[in-house]
Amino acid sequence: MRQSVSAIVALAFALGGCSFVADVPLIGVPANAPARPEAPGAYLPVHDLPPPRQEEVLPVNDQKRIYDELHAAREKGKATAASDAAAIAAAEAPAKQPAKKKKAEK
Repeated sequence: MRQSVSAIVALAFALGGCSFVADVPLIGVPANAPARPEAPGAYLPVHDLPPPRQEEVLPVNDQKRIYDELHAAREKGKATAASDAAAIAAAEAPAKQPAKKKKAEK
């Protein structure tokens, strides 16, 4: 019985939403909250299409030039990262010396 009552209360809260909770006197709306609008806002114009573009599409040779520049910059970044990683590994290598193994006694 107790579980069914708590399930009904939980269902009531879930179906009722949170809008009524703000109007409860003990919970209420904070003192600095803005007033609610008189009329609900209008829906956004989702079916209105923007006007057609005035500028032209980039020519193919400019697109290729930009692609090549980005590709070169990416490759340069990879090479720089690889050389930096090698320099860091070389700097850390002398600091790490393997422990000497003891000779096994016979």
